[in-house]
Amino acid sequence: MRREAHTWDRMVDPSSLSEELYAGYGWVIARENALLPDGRVKTVARGHLCDTVHVLAFPSDNSVLLLREYRPFWKDFIWMIPSGKVDKETDLDAAAQRELREETGYRAGKIQRYCACKHTERVDFSCQIYLARELTRDPLPQDATEFIEVHELCLTEAIENVLGSSTIHTVSAFALLRYARESGK
Repeated sequence: MRREAHTWDRMVDPSSLSEELYAGYGWVIARENALLPDGRVKTVARGHLCDTVHVLAFPSDNSVLLLREYRPFWKDFIWMIPSGKVDKETDLDAAAQRELREETGYRAGKIQRYCACKHTERVDFSCQIYLARELTRDPLPQDATEFIEVHELCLTEAIENVLGSSTIHTVSAFALLRYARESGK
């Protein structure tokens, strides 16, 4: 199933926009109004970004690929699943495949949308989570500003590493824990 990502001209619902406060570097910040069920109006500043993709990549039935990535603004390494912005294409499936190839060096023979989540209503973007199987080597160059190590771990160890990070990548934690619960692993 193909799903289209946000396009920049559709990102902000014009009927809710009362004032654009800033636009640049991939962000649109706006003061917006939203109706509450009782008729009152909630006014907040909201940020809008492109969607993101996150990939649970399985080289085998018993292992998952996990990244140990240095985050310079946190001055630390964190454990996470392959993740990135949908900013080079409008097709979410293509973005998930690209991120997988850039960050792990693998292409998925089968890639499917698993679920989605959002962090907060104050920042509008969706985190699209994918399952990837039948992996073969087919690397794309990593982004020049990323420092990534790729590790193949069992699911339990992957969860422990993500939850043990000094800063937890919440989408990775959610994706791994949900998959573990639903798969019974």
